[in-house]
Amino acid sequence: MIVRRLSAICVIVVLLASMAPADPPPSCKPVNRYGVSGCAPLPDQSCPPGYHKKAVGPPNPQMMGPTFLMCVADQPPAKDQAPKPQPKPAP
Repeated sequence: MIVRRLSAICVIVVLLASMAPADPPPSCKPVNRYGVSGCAPLPDQSCPPGYHKKAVGPPNPQMMGPTFLMCVADQPPAKDQAPKPQPKPAP
């Protein structure tokens, strides 16, 4: 009797776990090509928010190699920095 209840509970737990929604795919699949780090484009060839498309080729133009399209992080806007004080010369 106890074995039947435990097996029934296990079956119910497994069924409920299989019906749970799957995790969404990650928004950024890390890629590193020719020393440039970024993300692979999404299936619709767009980039995740905060990234833009960039064609990455071999670092040496004489090398024959494929050019890859990848998403690289946007640069944050430059902040206005106050000028650094000049060090005073020692007397």
